[in-house]
Amino acid sequence: MPEIRRPKRRRPLATLLLLLVGIALLVASWQGVLRLAGDDVAVQAHTQHRRTVPEDGDRSSGSSSSDAADDAWQSAAAAAQPPAEPDPPPKQPLTPEIERRCEGTLGSWCVDFYTQGGVWAKAPRRGNKTCSLDCNKVGTCNALTGYCTCPAGWRGFDCLHPLKRHCTHTYAQWGFERFPQPANLSLGLERESIWAFPMTRCAGFCDDTLAACFCPFNTTYGHAPAPIDAPLDSKPVRMGRPMGYLCQPNKMPDGRHTNWGTVDPEDLFGPDGWCNAEKPRHRCDCYMDGWGGDGCTLRYEQYCPNQCNGRGECELGYCHCDPGWHGIDCAHRSAAADTSTPGREASQRWVAEHVHTPAAREFEAGAVRKRPLIYVYELPSEYNVLMLQWRHNVDMCVPRFYSPNNDTTLSAWTYALETGFLEMLLQSEHRTLDPEEADYFYVPVFTSCFMNPVRDTADSLYDFFYSVHFNRARGATNMLLEAYHWIRAHHPYWDRRGGRDHIWLVTHDESSCYVPAVIRPSIILSHWGRMDANHTSGSGYPADNYDWEMQHPQFEPEGWHRKIEGFPCYDPEKDLVVPSMKAPAHFHASPLIGAPARERTWLAFHRGRVQPESREFSRGIRQRLAKLAEEQGWARRHRIVVGEEHDVEGDYSELLASSVFCLVLPGDGWTARMEDAMLHGCIPVIIMASSALPPFLSCWVWLGGNRM
Repeated sequence: MPEIRRPKRRRPLATLLLLLVGIALLVASWQGVLRLAGDDVAVQAHTQHRRTVPEDGDRSSGSSSSDAADDAWQSAAAAAQPPAEPDPPPKQPLTPEIERRCEGTLGSWCVDFYTQGGVWAKAPRRGNKTCSLDCNKVGTCNALTGYCTCPAGWRGFDCLHPLKRHCTHTYAQWGFERFPQPANLSLGLERESIWAFPMTRCAGFCDDTLAACFCPFNTTYGHAPAPIDAPLDSKPVRMGRPMGYLCQPNKMPDGRHTNWGTVDPEDLFGPDGWCNAEKPRHRCDCYMDGWGGDGCTLRYEQYCPNQCNGRGECELGYCHCDPGWHGIDCAHRSAAADTSTPGREASQRWVAEHVHTPAAREFEAGAVRKRPLIYVYELPSEYNVLMLQWRHNVDMCVPRFYSPNNDTTLSAWTYALETGFLEMLLQSEHRTLDPEEADYFYVPVFTSCFMNPVRDTADSLYDFFYSVHFNRARGATNMLLEAYHWIRAHHPYWDRRGGRDHIWLVTHDESSCYVPAVIRPSIILSHWGRMDANHTSGSGYPADNYDWEMQHPQFEPEGWHRKIEGFPCYDPEKDLVVPSMKAPAHFHASPLIGAPARERTWLAFHRGRVQPESREFSRGIRQRLAKLAEEQGWARRHRIVVGEEHDVEGDYSELLASSVFCLVLPGDGWTARMEDAMLHGCIPVIIMASSALPPFLSCWVWLGGNRM
């Protein structure tokens, strides 16, 4: 492997994004077009053609035909030159409103942003390429590249190659191909609980597109697949009732208990059971997004980024775009796109609530756009939306989801910024559909969704990303590394500036620490601002411990630490520590957002997981404080409470708003307590290693040698 060089230290980059937290984050700010010291690569929009003219000694004297030909060539060349670029829009005047808005900000970035002239708006590019085999009638054709984006079950540039995801009860440790695993309830005689299995063990019928388990086909409400000679995009004859990981039998045929499942087989397969009775005595969970009702037959809207721009059908996170439209959110259009009819937002109010795509509109003459302009890469679906299709949890991997009446609910998933930030970029005024005019490039890779719930569910090629099952961190590293190689193989933009104008977001607990070294020159957004160069994992979960080196004869013959070593988790010169994404209800009692002010009755407060059985979790800080608080009676003597939810009862937001000091303690890496404290008007008390920064501290300045 070639040596990976640390990028040369440089002065801090221009302010990239102003991330506003409270209810959500908005992409808004910019100081100027990225200017990197040492860059000598100019972006050429057009190539000028040169013609070699013979020397005078080789030209016949007085050759009028040669001169005429030369003049004709020069005229043709001049006509072929691109028209001169118009002068840039003029800079805007500094107004009292701008001064008020920028009051209190550090530096000049805020004024520079609001007074910039911007750039002339251009119509979005329209492609005219077709795709092989029309994407096998299952995928969406990218008219700009001629490549297909495939849904679950298919892969390849033409969506011709099947991608099976079999239900799994035992992870494989060898080989890249996975095979069906018939139910084996006797395994539950040996394993301590249902959590010792992958989530897709199945005693019914397994749909090998999603690794989804359904009632067997020989039951009244069993799954009935489409006929073998049906078109490839055909729906099943009968989908059937789902049998999720909490809906599996707990008895062997001889009556012995098995930890395979939790439900009596009679309640599943008997005459009055879930799979046979119209009104069963036991009801299983409708765990798939968009499924509801008593028998899981109700279908409602599913989550997709930007709700497919109103120009596609949402399929568990994948946008199956209408003819003429393509992209992760169907924002790109081909030359043949029909824009005479409105999208689905015109007739479906639940879609209209979430469709906002200014980058796709037709700009009026003379329209101006503010920089920075950010291009979101259109990656193969296995790096992002395939993870959404493979999740078996409605509220995980997404920033929001629909209820059965198509009302929106905001997700409480810890890592919701992963998809929430992408959706905000897709809807941002700063998004561009033309990479040639972009100042920055965003790479949407869903590593947190991969790590959980996808990695814990099944065992196909993209369920493990070339890593053994007991370490998800390696799989996430390989996922990022593969996306990096795909970008360099298909686009020129990485090599123009060595990736320094590319942006990656990693949200899992310690994920900023195992970002591949080759993408370290990029801007890394994360929740974990750890700056020590010789860092080690402090995870309380063995599957996330990145200290474990592994040499595997097939997956990692040379080990994997070589891919990540040599860099701190966070570089304050270019990276940002961003807050987590939380719903407004999380802050409902905060006086800073309009709730009545409360008396601060608690001197100090922290409520959260303690996990006393795990010495590594929280680096032992939460465990020690909780133990001291209990043994020494801190609540009674000092009005200081530290503990689990069952130890500290009450509404979380009200407790924060009733406390003077709020403890900011690490979790299994980063912590979300900093924003909890600040947005409730509670003074944060940070207890963690000095080399790690929580959100907002990366924006603080040094005064008198102390952080302020």
